[in-house]
Amino acid sequence: MRILHVFETMPGGPATYFNEIVPSQISALGADNVRVIVPDAHVSFLKNTPTSSIATFVRRKRLTSLPALARTVFNEVKLFKPDLIHAHSTLAGGIVRVIKAIPGKFPPVVYCPHGWVFDMETLGYFRHPARWAERILSPLADKIVAISAYEYEQGLKAGIPAKRMVVIENGISSQLPAAVPTEWVDTRTKVLFVGRLDRQKGVDILLRAAEELKTKAVFRVIGAHVTTKNDLRNALPDNVELLGWRSSEDIAGHMAVCDVVAMPSRWEGFGLVALEAMRSRKPVIASAVGGLQSLVDDGKTGILFPAGDDKALAAAIASRRSEDWTWMGAAGYVRFMERYRSERTVEELMQLYRRIVGDWPVEQRRIA
Repeated sequence: MRILHVFETMPGGPATYFNEIVPSQISALGADNVRVIVPDAHVSFLKNTPTSSIATFVRRKRLTSLPALARTVFNEVKLFKPDLIHAHSTLAGGIVRVIKAIPGKFPPVVYCPHGWVFDMETLGYFRHPARWAERILSPLADKIVAISAYEYEQGLKAGIPAKRMVVIENGISSQLPAAVPTEWVDTRTKVLFVGRLDRQKGVDILLRAAEELKTKAVFRVIGAHVTTKNDLRNALPDNVELLGWRSSEDIAGHMAVCDVVAMPSRWEGFGLVALEAMRSRKPVIASAVGGLQSLVDDGKTGILFPAGDDKALAAAIASRRSEDWTWMGAAGYVRFMERYRSERTVEELMQLYRRIVGDWPVEQRRIA
């Protein structure tokens, strides 16, 4: 079985998902049978993937790069001859499904939104056209993978048939990265944020909460802007340290010494950072949106607070003592091991691939 993965962007969740899933598939199927398309500028995010398995396209500006992505998909279908294409996120999923609509032989398509685009509040009036577009394009995917029960329910509300979707929850390896030793000595509650510094992830909400907690908490922020360019450095309270993008080993080191991980997202299809925290035995304070509502067991493995409410976030951070965070983190680790290991995700995806490829007549595949 030959699998072609298509990514239009990598920073953040897509890179984490890639590095958990694709190397395992390469190990199972062989490097000659797994190929990935990624932006040329994002190759550095990939791990444990041989260069022979990577195809790139030039991505400078997001929308103007889509023709280059489409050309690369055409070329890889012709040369690599995949048995199945797995398209990741909205734009890659859109491009692959539009190409499939062109008359001719084409392999089956699995599409994973990694969070529906119509959930993005920044789309404003475009949310309805985005929902309509997903509904219209849905028949062009042999299966749509929802990464959480929430994403599945949102798909149903958008008019996507239940038979077209399957829930395969995200997972990460139970093996911790080799953490880079890190110090963080402070008697105040140590709060870590990891993610894009964009509106979706709510870092501005975190900073307002931090302003209220100067005597009670300190904050480290790992990440950088991807879709917005606001400079946060001039707005940082003196109890917040901005660290930029860091490697998974660096992140593991910072998680090892924090008390709690904060995820003040405005919308979130799943929330892989929550899994990284649970794996590190750290509780999660998260906004009650999207997949985070099922990831965090409120009051047991962390705390949920109303989205956008910086005062509620500040109150949640100040509501527990160090020993409380410790036992919550331990409970989160048990929950992670029982439900969110990547071994389960990889196996469920492979089972899905086999079912789809097994049902697809060989003569209908594009083999030109």
